[in-house]
Amino acid sequence: MLTFILRSAALAAALFVSVPLHSTAETLPAEPDEEHLVNEDVNIVNGLYMREYSLHGDGVIDYRTARQIIRSEYNDYGDTVVEATPNPLFYWYDQEETGVFSMWIDPKGEGCICDIVPYIALAGDLGQ
Repeated sequence: MLTFILRSAALAAALFVSVPLHSTAETLPAEPDEEHLVNEDVNIVNGLYMREYSLHGDGVIDYRTARQIIRSEYNDYGDTVVEATPNPLFYWYDQEETGVFSMWIDPKGEGCICDIVPYIALAGDLGQ
């Protein structure tokens, strides 16, 4: 039994070494300003307020963010109005404009570039 525990500990240590835990979002540009905003979407079911941007201003979406919805309601006109976190929780970036996005996460939700790391899916997230 002790051998199994030691092997498990060694395996866990190897996993931590092979996955960068604190790599910053050096290749992720800062969230663009309103002039680059192409589309917004509110998904109450998922609890996310999504924003899509075109960094080059050519209409091609190459940057996305998702903020967590804190509160939602309908205004007098029947439109959904949401209050969301001030900083995105998720970021997607398509550096080459090929339609293939890399995904980033800000686990603290504070908007500091030093906390934003690449999102690494767990094996269960991949259907394995």
